[in-house]
Amino acid sequence: MASPAEKPEEEHRERTQADDIELSKVDGYDSYGLVKSRYDELSILSTLWVFKRVVLVSLAVYTGYVCEGFELGAGGSVVANAGFIKQFGTEAGAGVRALDPTWLSTWSALLNVGQIITFTHISWFADRFGRKTSFYLAWLWLVVGCVFLNTAKSPSVWALAKLCNGAGIGVLQITCQVYIMEICPNRIRGGMVTFQAVWSNIGSIIVSVMMQQLNQRHPDNYLLAMRILWAPIGLMIICWVIVPESPWFHARRGNKDEAIKSMKQLYGGVQGYDFEEEYGIIARTIEHERELLQETPRYVHIFKGLNLKRTLTVMLLAVCQQLGGLAIISTYSTYFFSLAGLADPFLGTVILSCCNLLAVMLWSFSTDKFGRRLIINTCQTFVCLILFIVGGLYWTGATTGNAAAGTGLVCPPVLYIKTGPVTFFTNSIMGIATCYATPPMLLALSVKAGFVYGAFSVPICILMWLYLPETKGRSAAEIDELYERKIPAWRWSRTVTAAEEQMHVVVQVKGGVKEGQGRRQVQA
Repeated sequence: MASPAEKPEEEHRERTQADDIELSKVDGYDSYGLVKSRYDELSILSTLWVFKRVVLVSLAVYTGYVCEGFELGAGGSVVANAGFIKQFGTEAGAGVRALDPTWLSTWSALLNVGQIITFTHISWFADRFGRKTSFYLAWLWLVVGCVFLNTAKSPSVWALAKLCNGAGIGVLQITCQVYIMEICPNRIRGGMVTFQAVWSNIGSIIVSVMMQQLNQRHPDNYLLAMRILWAPIGLMIICWVIVPESPWFHARRGNKDEAIKSMKQLYGGVQGYDFEEEYGIIARTIEHERELLQETPRYVHIFKGLNLKRTLTVMLLAVCQQLGGLAIISTYSTYFFSLAGLADPFLGTVILSCCNLLAVMLWSFSTDKFGRRLIINTCQTFVCLILFIVGGLYWTGATTGNAAAGTGLVCPPVLYIKTGPVTFFTNSIMGIATCYATPPMLLALSVKAGFVYGAFSVPICILMWLYLPETKGRSAAEIDELYERKIPAWRWSRTVTAAEEQMHVVVQVKGGVKEGQGRRQVQA
């Protein structure tokens, strides 16, 4: 016998089957009112092959994240370069030059300030002019920042470069992920969204290796690494010119013809793809959202009703990064490794970046198979453990020349357009705080700073196990439904949604999608 919690699901399922078996006419086209695509029944590998054009577009969009990784990697490495210290440092006595700790913190903080600047307007800009135009805005910010990086002769100009680059990265963080979530099939959406971190880590590895080599061969020349930044900036604009606008953007503006045009550019190579049916899924999902809001979406809506729970959940994810020691393992990694006693702190940063890349690759290829909730929460639990281990290494001689203990510190840490700016704003505010707090904390506590971040991470970890839901393979409409039904986060993966049942009925009546010999066909 079904439990009381399951009975409403059965009743809902019966109604859905009875109602959806009848055809309705929408713009002269037979429709079952689908809000979940029949292509969601394909396996992950088949989806990757069938929608390979979308995969290539996603990779092209994410080329901008090479600049993010480059900037984050350079920020943590260039400050230890002798030439950089000579150019931007001040006299510290006995003819020795050193970087002003206030400027050091300010440079890192301005990356977050730049992101905050864009968060104040990018939602309006992306909704008004489109996701693709927002890509160009990010490119302009990064070009201006790169010019300042290559011409700066004073700390203030270098700070201005950081501000502009932060603004460009802020636009990337919002629009790229929203764009990928809108164009990717549900079966591979998770892996594609997280693939941005692969590009970011590639950029970080490139700059880390360069700074290591420069430190050994040309310790007075830090500008070479800055000039190389022009390469990814040139690559991204070439890639962004050829990507189409998101069909969701056109659909939200009621422009069906343009939406279908974008869909043909993205899915035109998919045999048997029903553009009218798939557009109907988008249109009905948007209409359902508008019915719930009953007015034009505004920022205040993400803090009302069920949307508040969703907003707090993604904000929790943003906060966990900063309180999990992101400043130590990214922003001040080279400084941290030097305090930890590594003979070559640049090498430590390179190894860390490679470990990050490996972890991200594994995450990208496994998230759609095994889900997000279990992997994220397990990794967060692991991060808490590692932070306390790092703090405990203080008593093993990690800061006094014990090479084995020092090397152990290189362990790998492990409403869209409206919610994004708010959550990234939270992340940026926390980033500013940690940028100013981490340098003096490391100076005073050395590796024992791990205890501080560990203490903050434990309650965050508990909240994530309680409130982070599993969204693997879920459409936007299904996520809306699960929140509306107030299903606990730990039950999402086992709950059958009305949208899912509806899709199964349509498959029985109209025919489904089957896999075969590397290509997909539609059953008559």
